[in-house]
Amino acid sequence: MPIDPKLDAYRELGVSPNASAEAIRQAYLALARRYHPDRAPAGRAAEYEERMKRINTAYALLRDPESRQQYDRLRTPQTTLTNSHAPTAPRVQPNDPYPEMRAGYQRRVSRVQASTRALPAWAQALSGLFAGLGLVAGFLLGLPFGIIGCIPGAMVGMVVGMLVGLWAVYLLALGLPTALLGWLGLLLADAPGMWVGVGLGLVLGILWARRLWRRARITASYHSR
Repeated sequence: MPIDPKLDAYRELGVSPNASAEAIRQAYLALARRYHPDRAPAGRAAEYEERMKRINTAYALLRDPESRQQYDRLRTPQTTLTNSHAPTAPRVQPNDPYPEMRAGYQRRVSRVQASTRALPAWAQALSGLFAGLGLVAGFLLGLPFGIIGCIPGAMVGMVVGMLVGLWAVYLLALGLPTALLGWLGLLLADAPGMWVGVGLGLVLGILWARRLWRRARITASYHSR
């Protein structure tokens, strides 16, 4: 395939120039999941498609040893990316013995990204409450391991709390109209009305919960913004 020496394939995938083939493959899989056009937020489909094209081109160059050798001979130290959304490659200091370890850590900074900014205020508050509780719980559970255990424990707890909070939002969206309409039906027409109200409330709750689900974003990524 034609090689564009202006393309910084290593920076595009977020790996160092001496990364192993497996590290390159793992970085590609993570970025493909992150920037797949089906996961694009509203209004950013074209941006994700363009980003995915560059990711595929970079991986096609680096996965084959022969094309990678040709690319390494053609690329120049001045190669830069013009796209501001491209991930920043780890800076390798001279005589740095751990470039791959540093690159791997950078890819694992943020594996899960949960966004609630598109949800109503009450849903944001509920998911934020659970995220805060998870942050505190994770920090406390990491105390026996010292500060090294507290930091990742707190981050994992915050993400888990956020996900639990989102599920609480969906269950509330499903259960509130079901219970309310069922209660109204019971008041108006006894048992038959209650079942009719429960059925209508369940349908409304499912539609509402689906709308909230689409407005919340839960994505996996290997790099933080």
